[in-house]
Amino acid sequence: MAKELKFPSHINYLCIEGVIGVGKTSLCGLLGQQLGARLVLEEVEENPFLSNFYANRRSYAFQTQLWFLLSRHRQLSEMIAQQDLFHSVTVSDYTFGKDRIFAGMNLLDDELALYGNISQMLQTTLPQPDLVVYLQASTDMLLKRIEKRGRSYEADIDAAYIDDLNKAYNSFFHCYDASPLLVINTNEIDFVDDTRDFFEIIEQIVNMEGGTSIYNPMGARDRMIIEELEKNT
Repeated sequence: MAKELKFPSHINYLCIEGVIGVGKTSLCGLLGQQLGARLVLEEVEENPFLSNFYANRRSYAFQTQLWFLLSRHRQLSEMIAQQDLFHSVTVSDYTFGKDRIFAGMNLLDDELALYGNISQMLQTTLPQPDLVVYLQASTDMLLKRIEKRGRSYEADIDAAYIDDLNKAYNSFFHCYDASPLLVINTNEIDFVDDTRDFFEIIEQIVNMEGGTSIYNPMGARDRMIIEELEKNT
């Protein structure tokens, strides 16, 4: 990756969002390497309830949800307190507000009411991101990526749950207006192994001016076909 990357000065806090397996943490890592950015990554594997939740969602939903809520708040509070002078950009693989997606899907009414009160109190102390990048993918693609990475605690994930989660994420970000939003369809791209895909994402981020933008990138196969046609014309 030889290109020099520089984010606009108004983007100091960038969040990458998406359903389990879409590649948000991988994209955060690439951005961190290229920009020298500070990374704030969700503490997924540290959650002691998660593997039990995937095996028995009803019995472990509230414990899992509350652990994630408090973990995210602690991380973002520490981010504010530290104000790292050596990094001009902070990149996170989650937004605090998206926690409500999981809560709405998994908690009973009384649990959801208690969770909502706690979440609302914690939210007021946290900043909004300057830009959210929402990575989309079909449910089939998400399941393939989850299987490929082979995490033991995800072995019991129900395909129907991922499909419901995918629909809930799309619904949440369809109405999202808390900050500028860039929606990227990742079905046909591989920004981890294809530098062109990665830099096209960077270009979209750099050119974001506000509001909501949707980007449907061309995959490597289609790009090769077009390049071949151009050679022969």
